[in-house]
Parts: sequence; structure tokens; C-alpha cells
Amino acid sequence: MVSGGSLEGMDDPKGESAPDAGSENDIRAGVSTIETLPRPLFALAVVLVCFVLLQLLTLLFSFLIGFSYALVPAFVLGGIIPVFLVTRWMADSTRSFLRLFGVRTLPLIFCLGASFSLVVLQYNVAALVEKLFPMPPWMQDFLVQLTRVRNFSEFLKVASGVVVAAAVAEELLFRGLLQSSLERKYGRWRAILLTSSLFAMLHDPWRFLPILFIAVLFGYLVSRGNSIYYGMVAHAVTNATSVAGGNLFGVKAGKAIYLPAWFLVLTAAVFIVSVAGFVQSTKSPPHRKFSYSVGE
Repeated sequence: MVSGGSLEGMDDPKGESAPDAGSENDIRAGVSTIETLPRPLFALAVVLVCFVLLQLLTLLFSFLIGFSYALVPAFVLGGIIPVFLVTRWMADSTRSFLRLFGVRTLPLIFCLGASFSLVVLQYNVAALVEKLFPMPPWMQDFLVQLTRVRNFSEFLKVASGVVVAAAVAEELLFRGLLQSSLERKYGRWRAILLTSSLFAMLHDPWRFLPILFIAVLFGYLVSRGNSIYYGMVAHAVTNATSVAGGNLFGVKAGKAIYLPAWFLVLTAAVFIVSVAGFVQSTKSPPHRKFSYSVGE
């Protein structure tokens, strides 16, 4: 796999900034980066409009071709395509803006471990939150129907829509467009927390806290690894684990899942090791020029 880049810019082996062969335009872009970035409010507006568009397209395609087949075209037309259109119009480099850089094998393995273990850990948190802030029955029924797999055909529909298309579209919208815009203006952690809070609120306000934890992990993986693909993989693993857990444990509306303490301790250890491993394995990324010049 191709190696990912670094947010801090690329240094040469001696620790000095590598000169840009190119020139005055790149220098000017580097000096006025913050002034030329898309405004965070604009990025927020795009995300909110796309989120509403996704709901409308899902309803439309559900009417035309059935709900099971509606998710993939809805996410493509309401999420993926708009993000690329907006960034192509706003940015000199869509690839840099969205962090469309490759990933490395070792950080990717730790990314898988961190995302899988965290979604398992949040089951008990979600069950506790459900007691305090019960979800409306219609919402519970909808989520159960959305992720239920009874045959191979349903498996393909859930895998393509809930696991793959949702992960790609939502990461491009939230971590690619919104977090990138916020991060260059407000810094890594403020951007991650703001983006993650909006992500959790729009997804499920009744389970805001457990979703927030997971969204923060997505944001950190993308920012630390400087690649949107870490977020997409973690998001897909999270959705797949939730779907698998729901079907394995026979989840139904009103039924909470509580995992035994010994299993939670083991899973917490996997999470800690995975996050620490990801941090260590992304400490010295290979040299890559990070260009982020955005036109007005």
C-alpha cells in the first residue's frame, strides 16, 4: 500500500523543510492558507444540506426501487458526488483537501483493532443510555429492519448500503469536508470534537454519547494518519460489527445487549494497544508534500 502523508508538512531527512520546486504560487498559498480556506460555516452548510438530501433521496429511491436498494444510490448522489463537486470548485487540490492519501499496512491493522474494540465496548454504554433516554419504538424498529440479515440477498444489500456506501459518503462529508475545514482554522482536537458532536447528533440524539466516542476515534484516525481512508475503514468496520452483533444476538426493539465484565476488560486492552500502536506507527510518516491551497 502507499504511505500516508503528514499534516505538519514534510521534512527532509535532516529535519529541514523541503523546498518546493514550484514556486511563488505555492509560497503565496502557504502564507495565506487560513484566509483562502472555505469558511467553516460554508462547510457546515454543505454537510447539513447533503444530510437532508440523503433523507429525501432515500425516500425517493425507496418508493421507486424499494428501501433495500435505496441506500447506495442515495449515498452516491446525496453525499459522494456533492463532496467532490464542492471541493473541485473550492480547492486547487481535491486530493489534499479530502486527504485522499494512501494508507500503510501496520497503521491500518491497528485502525481495524481500535474501531472493532470500541464499537464492542460501547454496547454497554448504549444499553445504559437507552435506559436513561429511551429511543422511540418506531426508531428502534427502523434500525432493526435496516440491519436485519436473513439471507444472502439481504446480506449484500446491507453490506453495500449500510457498511460500504454509508462509510464512504459520511466520511467524505464529515471528516473530509467539515473536519478538514475546521481543523486548519481551529486546530485538531477542537475540529474533531465539533465534527463528532454534529455527526452524533444527526445520527441518533438518543445515543449521542456512544456515537460521539466512535466519531472522535474516526476523526483522530483521519487526522493523525492524514488519510480519509483510515476513517472509511474504521467506519465500515464499526457498521459491520454493529450489524453482525445485532443479528448474532437477535437484537430487537427494546432489547439491550450487556457484555460480561471479563470480555469488556479484554476488549478495552485491545483498544488501548491498538490506539497506542496506531500512534507509534504513524509517528514518522514517509515524506510527502502536503499541499492545501484553496481558491476563493
